[in-house]
Amino acid sequence: MKEFLDTAIKTAKLAGDRLREISERRVNSDAGNDVKLQEDVESEMFIRRQLASTGLPVIGEEQGGDPAILESNEPYWIVDPIDGTYNYLRSIPGVCVSIALMRGWSPIAGAIYDFTRGELYAGGKGFPLTLNGAEITPAWASDIRQAVLMTGFPSATNYSDENLSKFVLAAQKFKKVRMCGSAALAMAWVAAGRADSYKESRLYLWDIAAGLSLMESAKGAYDVKPLKVEGKPFCVEIRAARSKDFFVD
Repeated sequence: MKEFLDTAIKTAKLAGDRLREISERRVNSDAGNDVKLQEDVESEMFIRRQLASTGLPVIGEEQGGDPAILESNEPYWIVDPIDGTYNYLRSIPGVCVSIALMRGWSPIAGAIYDFTRGELYAGGKGFPLTLNGAEITPAWASDIRQAVLMTGFPSATNYSDENLSKFVLAAQKFKKVRMCGSAALAMAWVAAGRADSYKESRLYLWDIAAGLSLMESAKGAYDVKPLKVEGKPFCVEIRAARSKDFFVD
């Protein structure tokens, strides 16, 4: 699988460097709390061309893919061509390219490239966690009262009083709560030990797939729950942390 990990790393780097050089961002859709850019579309097309030589199917945020592959035993690529699209539009740091190899719901290998900071995280089952090619070991907080919780409010967030109150009560266990606008980077930072726990709901598998591989390398804990949302087969809830004791319910 080293060859596939190297492919993910190389492709993420190429796609991210390409995005960094684009100065004009073109909005295709700006409905509700979501935004779509032409750069999302073109970045995914570029990534798909790079991965074509592997002969494996690809699922992507922009062009989708066959959900039946989630129930098979065949490996596939899953891609988020720009995670943190609104950050990218507004030139806010915290944008990345995320590429993962999975089998069903299980991670194999993945790479996340934060091209605004020049940080490329990579890992997978049986591989060390690396940052820009150097092995790293997460320095997680040992006490939840000193821990950092990462979260986010995706476009489909339930903002009801009940839902928000439940989250606030759970978050009070932690020292700090942070949102960066990119699910992939939130997971990368937990895997790397910059944060200690992550919880988000009603996002998509391509948002967190590469992060699952990083958590495998970091020997952290994670739980992916598929959500039954009509017409959205890749919708999930994710919890990831240094250990299950740091999970947010």
